[in-house]
Amino acid sequence: MPTVRKSGAATGRALRDGAAAISGRVLPLLGSRRWPLVLALIGFGVSLPALWVAPLNDDLVHRAMLIGPSPFTQQLSHQGLAPAGSGRLGTTLSDLFVAVHPQKNLKSLMEYGALPWWSYEGHRVAFWRPVASFTHWLDYRLFPGSFLLMHVHSILWFLAVMLAVAALYRRFIGAAWIAGLAGLLYVLDDSGYFPTMWVANRNLLLSLFFGLLTIMAHDRWRKQAWRPGGALAALCLLLSLLSSEAGVATFAYLFAYEAVLEQGPRVRRGLALVPSLAVIAGWRLLYNLQGYGANGGEFYFDPIREPAGYALAVLQRAPFLLAGQWTTTPPDLYSFLPPSHRAELWLVLAAAAIAIPLALLPLLRASRRARFWLAGMYIAAVPFCATIPMSRSLLFIAIGAFGLIAEFLAGWFQREAWVPGPGLRRGAIHALVIGFVLVHLPWAAVTRAGAARVAATMEERVAGTMALGAAGDLSNEDLVIVNAPNPIAFLYDPYQRAYKGEPLPRGIRMLAPGFGEVHVTRTDARRLVVRAAANSLLDCQNGQRMDFVFFYQYLSDVRGAGHPFHVGQRIAVPRMSVEVLAVDARGLPVEAACQFDVPLEDPSLKWLCWDWDVNCYKRFDLPPVGGTVKLVGSF
Repeated sequence: MPTVRKSGAATGRALRDGAAAISGRVLPLLGSRRWPLVLALIGFGVSLPALWVAPLNDDLVHRAMLIGPSPFTQQLSHQGLAPAGSGRLGTTLSDLFVAVHPQKNLKSLMEYGALPWWSYEGHRVAFWRPVASFTHWLDYRLFPGSFLLMHVHSILWFLAVMLAVAALYRRFIGAAWIAGLAGLLYVLDDSGYFPTMWVANRNLLLSLFFGLLTIMAHDRWRKQAWRPGGALAALCLLLSLLSSEAGVATFAYLFAYEAVLEQGPRVRRGLALVPSLAVIAGWRLLYNLQGYGANGGEFYFDPIREPAGYALAVLQRAPFLLAGQWTTTPPDLYSFLPPSHRAELWLVLAAAAIAIPLALLPLLRASRRARFWLAGMYIAAVPFCATIPMSRSLLFIAIGAFGLIAEFLAGWFQREAWVPGPGLRRGAIHALVIGFVLVHLPWAAVTRAGAARVAATMEERVAGTMALGAAGDLSNEDLVIVNAPNPIAFLYDPYQRAYKGEPLPRGIRMLAPGFGEVHVTRTDARRLVVRAAANSLLDCQNGQRMDFVFFYQYLSDVRGAGHPFHVGQRIAVPRMSVEVLAVDARGLPVEAACQFDVPLEDPSLKWLCWDWDVNCYKRFDLPPVGGTVKLVGSF
């Protein structure tokens, strides 16, 4: 034991000596009044690669609603894929973020084939974000032909976020250099890149900006008895919610403020939250009455429409977000792992999400503000469990995380009273210091610099599932994809084609997902039967390694397990009908018969299948009547 203590003391001295050697120059810089501007400039610099990113998926769907009458919208309108009110402000404010809605566009999407035949008839992905929608409407009034300027617009919102983050840390943390360190940690986190790269994701930056203003206004109202602060906080919270549903996470910090930071009577602290609760309740009531929300798939779980599924999602997803923030383990791993490996990683991350706060107990006991950061961070993770874990979901969570980490590092450096004496606990503190410094400074800088390359690689891989090669003019043909590797890609294919000036297929017909091995049997001149080699057609069969196919499965989940098929159920779309022949115990299709209105060799049908060996589409050679073709899956 004496050896352990001596080693721990030596490590602590070495760490402090190294920190002291650079503190003379670094601390004045971190505490400078100009440091927030420096942070904004750093944020601008690391976001520059986003300027040259081509429009992504939803960007082109939005373009159809925003650009107004044009050849682009004309092609799409002919297929029922663009609204009649393209370019109108009212349509934009209400429908821009409505991807799929049973009463608005689900039928037309299924009839064209942009959504597959196995889509749940009540599938809904419809969000109400009028504040964010208005900024996109402005883009198309000011510079409709320049996605570069639209990216600039998004980056300016990120700069506003960074200034607000710096202001919030300075307001809550007494020492300016500690606030400056927290801001530096925040800007180095790579979760801020994607919302600047993807124009359609600007809503997250707006929601975060107004959320930060909410917290600061609430603090001034409560701390300085500034009466306008209560009303201003409520207004900013409403703007945050009307920018994105993520704005609900703002309440995590308001609740933590009153529960942990404030010290007055409990009733008074509870009453201080009433205006915010009223705003959230009123917003959600209007949200539901207008038919917004999500249901029918497992990419999104709506807390109101699907409370049981959402509760389970919180349990499954929260450790990926929280431990991902502590350790920079990408939360996105959740979507790329087979279930068995995901469960193993869940155990590790859940342990980390518990163990790290336990290691921080000396600071948490000594500092009410540290408890505020931790409570805000952990509660803020809950709303983001409504969708699959992603790095960009950490932007709200990071506010509390980096406030706490900065205060922890500063307290250790200054040898505050909470730092334990020699022993195992002190050794654990030293280990945590080293981990936080290495992970959130040099390593974070490396990953932030590489964020553009990583994002581009992922987008290239996803785009490959939309690249049909020399398919030719399909305007008089139905494009038949026998085993679609990423079925949701065909929701965006018509918009990509229209943007490039290419003719749209007459329709798209996906027979089955390509997640696993599919057996295709021809039973007569017009009929093919598709059957999963194992499990259901909608499963990744027997996958035991990390793979993009699991990500494609999540992206393309348009029928959750709570919405089963039954044997004999028929789904009819123009020129094709499908009969479900077999289902598994969950009601997911195992075998289905696809009946066409014309012989399968008819020139009006263009047949393609996906080859997992070379990751591209190739021509599908139809088997003779009675013949079977096996299309291998990813594994």
